[in-house]
Amino acid sequence: MKRTVGILLALFLVLASVDAVAKSRPRKAKKKASSKITVPVDLGIGPTANYFYGPLGDDQTFHYGLKFDLAAIIDNALIKKNQNRIPKKYRKQALKMKEFRLYPLWYLPDSVFISPKIDKTAMYGITFRPLHIGLSLLNTGFFQFSLSGGLVLTYAYIQNENWTHGDSMHFLRPGVDTRAEITLQFSKSFLISFGADAYFYIPQPVDQPDKGIWDLGGVDDSIWLNTQAFVMLHFRFPYTTSL
Repeated sequence: MKRTVGILLALFLVLASVDAVAKSRPRKAKKKASSKITVPVDLGIGPTANYFYGPLGDDQTFHYGLKFDLAAIIDNALIKKNQNRIPKKYRKQALKMKEFRLYPLWYLPDSVFISPKIDKTAMYGITFRPLHIGLSLLNTGFFQFSLSGGLVLTYAYIQNENWTHGDSMHFLRPGVDTRAEITLQFSKSFLISFGADAYFYIPQPVDQPDKGIWDLGGVDDSIWLNTQAFVMLHFRFPYTTSL
C-alpha cells in the first residue's frame, strides 16, 4: 500500500514539476514548442435513490437526486507514453498499473437531492466530497470493481407534513462515507457504473423544538445515516494541456 501511494504521488508530482519548470524558463525559451500531454477526462452523471435511517425513513422510503463524477484518468497507455518523466525507482511499478484517477476540482458536488414530496417528505440539497481515497480491487478492462471512502459535507432543506413542531428543517452536517462501485467499460468513451454509498453523519435531531441545528441527537430521533444506490453514465473525452 505504501509503495502504491508513493507511485501515485510520484506521477502527480512529476507532471506538476514539469509544469513548474516550464513556467520558470526564461522568456526566450518560449520560442520552442511547448510539451503537450493529452489526458482522458471522465464525466459521470446519473440518478440516485437515498434511504435515511430514522424519522425520515419512517415517513418516506426513498429520496431522489443526481450523482456526479469528474476525474482525469491516468491509464497505462498514458503512463507508458510519459514513462521518462517518472523517477526510475517508481517506473517499473508504475508501468504495471492499469488506471488511477485524479480529482483536480475537489469543490464540485458529489450529489444533489431533488426530491419533491411523494408521500410526506420533500428534500432539496447538496453533498460535497472534498477528500477521498479509493482502491481498485479488480480491473479486467471491461469490468472494474472499486472501494473508496472520504469526508463529506451535506446541506439539505427538508419539509415534512407529519412533524409535530413545525413542518421544515435545515440539515447541515459533516460526515464520512464508504462506497462500493462496479464499472463496465463498453468503449474508450462510454462506461456505465452502479453501486452503493453509505454516508455517516454526526446525528442531527428531527422535530425536537428544544434542540437547535448544532445540538446532538440520538440515533432513533435524528438524521445520522443515508444509504444511497446510484447508476452513472460516464463519457470520456481527451483534454490536452501544455507542460
